Amino acid sequence: MTKLKTTLTISAIASILIIGGFVTATPNAFSTYGGNYDDDDCDHGYYGYNYDDDCGEDVPKDPCDCEKPDTLKFKFSTPSSEIDSEFRIEIYKKINYIGNEDKKLTSIVDVTNMGDYQIESSSFGKEKLNSNTVFAIYKIVENDDDDLVSSIEIHTSCSQDLYIGQTESDNGYSLEITDGLKDGKTSISASNPLTCGDDPEPEKTGMIVIRNALTKDNGGKAMLEDFSYKVTDELGATFDLVQDSLDPSIHSVEVPKGDYKLSQIIASTVTESYSEVLISGDKKCPATTNESFMIKKDKTVSCTIYNDDNGDGSGGPGGIVFQNNSMEIEIDGDGVGLPTKDSCDNYVDGIKTEPCIEMMGTEGNIGIVDSELSSTTTIVLFSVVEETLDPLIGAENAECTLERIIPHNSESEFLYDDEDMPPEDPTDNLMVFLGCAELNAGKVYKINYVMIDPTMGQ
Repeated sequence: MTKLKTTLTISAIASILIIGGFVTATPNAFSTYGGNYDDDDCDHGYYGYNYDDDCGEDVPKDPCDCEKPDTLKFKFSTPSSEIDSEFRIEIYKKINYIGNEDKKLTSIVDVTNMGDYQIESSSFGKEKLNSNTVFAIYKIVENDDDDLVSSIEIHTSCSQDLYIGQTESDNGYSLEITDGLKDGKTSISASNPLTCGDDPEPEKTGMIVIRNALTKDNGGKAMLEDFSYKVTDELGATFDLVQDSLDPSIHSVEVPKGDYKLSQIIASTVTESYSEVLISGDKKCPATTNESFMIKKDKTVSCTIYNDDNGDGSGGPGGIVFQNNSMEIEIDGDGVGLPTKDSCDNYVDGIKTEPCIEMMGTEGNIGIVDSELSSTTTIVLFSVVEETLDPLIGAENAECTLERIIPHNSESEFLYDDEDMPPEDPTDNLMVFLGCAELNAGKVYKINYVMIDPTMGQ
């Protein structure tokens, strides 16, 4: 898996902003007050060209300024499943040096979750830290070789972002910078350089929150920690979702506004036995992984991904998910369902489409007609989302509720249209009746659903 970072900044901009301000150089001159002072004289405040940290020590540091540190302090955190484990951290200059004892700069032992630690350039014979620092994180394994679980790379020079509160993550492990010192005093930016000064605007960001709903009725052994997530923007930049330490079913990340695709990564030990069966949640949630969706400024998209241990997602004897399907309906300019696509009124070569979607009038009432549905005890998970992704507002998820499960026959008054007419082609099947408040005219909608029988496998 490609290593991802949670820092949401643009290095090219940050390298300019970190400078903070320029000192205007003036010609060498002699004071007309109290005698002559040269450029290196700090008395009376005459600093000249060679003003440095030894002069004006009482002047407060600009919180946006950054100077390469000799000491970096950080807080270490682990995934929720490893909060009781013990670790050690090895420090290198380059990531490809990891494991080479001759290239190791220093080590930190007895490392635990939420502990505070630091590295000092003096420990490897330098006045300042290298421009690049790699943290190789090893989990201590009793009676065996320690396990390399993460490698985090931080640019420890001010040519790129380096600030208090900056957090870098990999594989669920994180380092939060708590301070950077030079000669014992804070030398790095006090906050994200992009928020410093009056010129740049704060980055326009939103948030994606994913909750994992996991079933294990077929003997599956997966844990919530076996599932991780990332989002990828249109330019290919990727962002890891961070697992919540208190509720491991939740993952989230803050990202710049824009279009993204969501990926679910399942641990190799359980990949073959688990499948994604449905995504539900907010209107902006994608219908499936790897389908584009939009995150807006200051908005949060919250979705739930359902995974089942039935192997291929189709269910069968002993499985709880027995039907997993996606259909489409088309609505004309008057809000009437057309006899196309997966409409129950659509025939292809004289054969009726099954399963199908029944449109009941123009009030947004629709029904999922599926011969596999045989019991009113069935749990139905569904989403109704626009088929086309609008570049400005995304694909909206219609507000629908499951009203009831009813027979799909001519005797059911719920199936009558606006003119009190029964369905043209009733069946002997049951139907999931959905009441949708927002089905817009002139749109094509995708109806994605999963049917679950809680009694199967018992």
